[in-house]
Amino acid sequence: DKSERQKRVLVVDDSLTIRKGLSRGFSRLGFEVDEAENGLQGLKKLKATTYDLVLLDFLMPVMDGIDVVRKFRAWETLNRVWFHQYIIGISAHANGKDAEVGIKAGMDRFMGKPVPLKSLKDLAECKPVSGSGSLLDAKHQESLSATDMADLFDEDKSSCSSSMSLSERGLRQSCLIAKDNSEPSLHSLQRLVEICGWRVVVVNNGDDALRMLKLRNFGMVLIDSALPISAVGGSAHSGCSIVARFREWEQRSRVVRQKNILLLSDTYSAKSNSLPLGCDGVVEKPPDPSKISSILENASRETFKGNRDILIR
Repeated sequence: DKSERQKRVLVVDDSLTIRKGLSRGFSRLGFEVDEAENGLQGLKKLKATTYDLVLLDFLMPVMDGIDVVRKFRAWETLNRVWFHQYIIGISAHANGKDAEVGIKAGMDRFMGKPVPLKSLKDLAECKPVSGSGSLLDAKHQESLSATDMADLFDEDKSSCSSSMSLSERGLRQSCLIAKDNSEPSLHSLQRLVEICGWRVVVVNNGDDALRMLKLRNFGMVLIDSALPISAVGGSAHSGCSIVARFREWEQRSRVVRQKNILLLSDTYSAKSNSLPLGCDGVVEKPPDPSKISSILENASRETFKGNRDILIR
């Protein structure tokens, strides 16, 4: 049933025996289990996906658990402010002092290995894990609602274009979407824009967004307020900071101003009297398909009139 979110656990441990044992135990409780055999793999999975629960070994090759949780918490603070990933440190050798270091580094709890299989049910039902699950369930429902609305919208594409002439529809414009891949409420956004007849360019981090903005003018730019950092590291970016940096560059290096930069946000209100610096508007998350349609249609008409005026002159 697609309406039910699949609960997920991540086990990060260099011991195949430990990983398989925990995987079998959690699978019996209805969880989908991801595995990582070293800290670097685990860090990549943590950044890519949200989990109900993470079990993280202290001592591993490539990157140990302490380094993993420190790096991840720093990343999480900047890029996933809506969710605190619950992480349990596990070890067969760590003592009380080591456990304290783990907690200070960002682990939420410590357990010795081997983790008793009988305790997995208690872990799955404990208050922090249940709280994480409830938040992820809510995000999942937001995503489903947006997808369902896109399906209904797709059945009536004429709402986007019936009132536009063939000449107007022929001027297919490009929309840049810069969004966080892990944000469920934005999963259907590309499809919504494409339904309205626009070409879409999608990027998933701040550096790529800034690079594309400098490369050319777009008919529309939709940029996530919680845009992740560059995929290869570097300084952190939010959607607002990217727009501000672009506007500074634009003043020095470009004659024609980029119009229609809209911030995708669940904190700024579209009715707010003050807009984020450099932005032309705000689209509240999750995006309403009818509002996206209206915004794109208005932008198309504006461009068509401008092009027609140039031809007449």
